[in-house]
Amino acid sequence: MIEKYSFKGSENTGFYTVATNSYILVPPDYREKEFFETDVVETKINKTNLVGLFSAGNSNCLLVPREISQIEQDKLDESGVNYKVIDSNYNALGNLILCNDRGAVISQKISGYKEEIEDALEVEAKVTDIKGLNPGVSGVTNSHGAVIHRDASEEDAIKVKEALDLEDIDIGTVNMGSPFTGSGATANDNHLLTGENTTGPEIGRFDRTMF
Repeated sequence: MIEKYSFKGSENTGFYTVATNSYILVPPDYREKEFFETDVVETKINKTNLVGLFSAGNSNCLLVPREISQIEQDKLDESGVNYKVIDSNYNALGNLILCNDRGAVISQKISGYKEEIEDALEVEAKVTDIKGLNPGVSGVTNSHGAVIHRDASEEDAIKVKEALDLEDIDIGTVNMGSPFTGSGATANDNHLLTGENTTGPEIGRFDRTMF
């Protein structure tokens, strides 16, 4: 199921949501929190609503930056979601990590944390980029497929498909032409939420590739 949603007027749905098969992470006042039909955790990360920008995760674990506040950690503890603090100077983990329940693609910027990330997510991680860009913001994925930056090469697509153990992968856009599909959409194995400006053809590509 695919639905459009903009949080407080922003089309960057992926910056405000982390969707997995076992939980979703959303900021307070998030209207579409029941859409994914799984456990909902409402919190801020880094004292902002940008939970999808500053964190990344799969069904096994949520990766959060070292700047996470104690109040936010308490909220995660109460929710029962397993989480791991990544002690990196680069805190926009959602931009840097593209992952599902089968694998992960991480930026060179956090390559020193590769083993920690693998242990936390319980998957193998590949250090690479997508068209020279951070993988998290340049792709949206679930366990079936992924849609990545429209300018990604065939080599990029093969690397991501193999790393995430996907059935299908394609290049595309979101929100009427933005190549940064990871900022404009978020998904688990059954649902995808995307910005309100996302066009019919863009939605069709998500549907064909990921469901």
